Amino acid sequence: MFKVSYLVIFFSSILIIHFLTKYSKLIGEYFHVIDIPNKDKIHASATPLIGSFGIIIFSIIIIFVLGINNFNNSITMILTYSYLFFLLGYIDDRVNINAYLKLLISIFILFAALYLSEILLIKKIYIELLDKDIYLGKFSILFSILCIALLINSLNLIDGINGLASGFSTLWLFSLSLLLNGDIKTILLFISFFMAINTYQIIRGKYFLGDSGTLFLGCLISLVTIFTYNSLLNQNITMSIEKIFIFFMIPGVDMFRLFIFRLIKKKDPFSRDLNHLHHYMIKQFSLNQSLIIYLLLFSSTNFLSFLNIINPIAIILIYLVIYIYFIYFSKKKFLQ
Repeated sequence: MFKVSYLVIFFSSILIIHFLTKYSKLIGEYFHVIDIPNKDKIHASATPLIGSFGIIIFSIIIIFVLGINNFNNSITMILTYSYLFFLLGYIDDRVNINAYLKLLISIFILFAALYLSEILLIKKIYIELLDKDIYLGKFSILFSILCIALLINSLNLIDGINGLASGFSTLWLFSLSLLLNGDIKTILLFISFFMAINTYQIIRGKYFLGDSGTLFLGCLISLVTIFTYNSLLNQNITMSIEKIFIFFMIPGVDMFRLFIFRLIKKKDPFSRDLNHLHHYMIKQFSLNQSLIIYLLLFSSTNFLSFLNIINPIAIILIYLVIYIYFIYFSKKKFLQ
């Protein structure tokens, strides 16, 4: 029975990708989500923002084919909350919601989700550097919302090279699936498989993720990460805050730098520009080379972290050196 179910899911993924690729322009026009190039974007032609549509449809198919459409199931619950962020992103793609209003709505959704689903709360963190557990108590919901909001925003910020945010999300979800068991592991593996094919089409420029995609994936990744963290704690396996940071580090460090520099220059911290890490990379390498380097940085840092080959603090310091090189030694070339 499972094998038949898996075949149905597999062929569904192929059909969805084929349909999206073939009719991308028509779908984008019908739903009024076409990305028009401007000075803050590097693509040259109008492109549909429908890269998340297939993921949404595919995930719903998986849930019903596998017969786990019960809200009390952890993955169904996580996907439901992520669908709300998809809707928020879709509206933003259509009408361009004010960044602060979008943040306020995001916080409201997260507060409601975490209030209803205690399993998605971060209640304790372990700091390896200090060898100390910190219990968050009544601050757990606020800390959890802060972490999720930051990750969602950082993923949204790296969606500047075809396939970067999608490829990053694929690797992240696949990595987390290896730490889990049961229905959630199966679904994450299927979603990772679908997203790998979807990423290829995004790299080809057939369509982009759009805010609907980055908000959906940002929420999905955040909640799955917290669920994984709590699941490991229940098995008496502790994952340090340093190792969690390594997951988030590559887009996160860039986000913090941009926010700080924009505030120093008295600019809107949510404004768009061409000062992201990937923008500096593409001045030294091709788009595809930049994409590969970025994803290799993520893969290698997490590989070294999870296998305990190098101390997490050392991995963070090594990455910061690489980051500073790309930003400050490439800046002169970027400005030429």
